Parts: sequence; structure tokens; C-alpha cells
Amino acid sequence: MNNKILKIILLLFFLVLMFISGKNIIEWLKENNHNQNIVRKEEKRLIKDKENIILDNNIKNDNPYTIGWLIVDGTNINYPVVKYTDNDYYLNHDFNNQYNSAGWIFMDYRNELGDQNIIIYGHHRRDGSMFGSIEKLFKEKNKDLNITLITNNKTINYKIFSIYKISSNNPYNSPYFKDFKKTIEEFNNRSLISFKKNYKDATQIITLSTCDNNNIDRIVVHGYK
Repeated sequence: MNNKILKIILLLFFLVLMFISGKNIIEWLKENNHNQNIVRKEEKRLIKDKENIILDNNIKNDNPYTIGWLIVDGTNINYPVVKYTDNDYYLNHDFNNQYNSAGWIFMDYRNELGDQNIIIYGHHRRDGSMFGSIEKLFKEKNKDLNITLITNNKTINYKIFSIYKISSNNPYNSPYFKDFKKTIEEFNNRSLISFKKNYKDATQIITLSTCDNNNIDRIVVHGYK
């Protein structure tokens, strides 16, 4: 094979790569814009009730699986939260239940709002959508950060007390723990940032989880009620 033919083959190869990359970027931009439009539409369901913000239960007309709305200080996270009958469906479906590689923000299907540990998942998107901005918390200088979960009858505030990276097969996402106090102490000790929060009398925590390192690891954030 002479150099001229080799150069043509390499050129064609790189052109194909550029085409595929460009197509993927366009699809990402479309999905991100589509999801932002969903959020803007559904934000109208957040209403003030006396001193609290609550979620209009009519949002279930748009998606009957809606269980709340999630806001996380120091990030771009501001989404309605859904819960299905498994933890797979919303990995590739949006709030409108249409196929979408960005998926949606969803609660663990085993969870109820009264559980010890409320677990919420989202994709770690490179464009910063979904849980893509969660790693901003590693650089956040403000140590008084809230995770806010808004339901149809109350607003629940959780103080962030731990953030870390861990292997995906390491247990952290159980709705209940045999020794709750010992477990949250362990979560606190794992944290890569010292929040110095008084979590020891907590009776409930919230856990945010997203993939990292090509889905080998997880970024985990805990807050206490």
C-alpha cells in the first residue's frame, strides 16, 4: 500500500469520526434543550403555600410517576423527580416518558418518602445537565449547602454532610440500615470535604448518586434532615 492510498484511508477514517462526533453532539444539544423546556414548563407547578413551596399535585397529569422536585445548592440540579417500578426505565426515558439518552432524575423504586434513606439517581452528563454538575460540590467553599426536596404537601431541607467517590458495588443505597447511626457516621468519614455538620441526631438522610469513571464508580452525596 503506497503512501497516497494510506493518506486517503486515514482521511476517510477521520472524516467518519468527525461525522459521528458531530452527530452525537447535535443529539446531546437537542436532548438538553428538550429537557430544559420540560423543566421550564413544569416549574409552574411549584407554588407558594404560606411559608413553604409545595408541588401542585396536578403535575401528575403530566407524569403520574412524579413524587417531588429536587434542588441542590451549588449545582444546576433543579428537576421534578419521578419513581417507577424499577431503576432502569428512567435511565433512558425523560419526564414525558419518551426515549432520551439523558434519562431523568428518579427515586429508587424501593423507596417511600418516610424511609431512613431517600435515594435519588441521575446521569452524570458532560453538558452539566441531570447530575452532571454534582461534582461542583467538591470545589464548593460554602459548607452550608442544602438539598431541597419539594413534595405536594411540604418542603424538606437536608444539610449536606458528605460527598465522596466509591466503587459501584459498595453498599450505600439501601432505604434502611440495621445500624442507622453507625452507617451515617461511616458516610461522614468517607467524605472528601469536612462539612462539620451535626448529623448525629438525624432520623432520615437523602442520598444522591451518579456514575463516574465509565460507570465503574459512583459520586455520592448525603444530606441529613
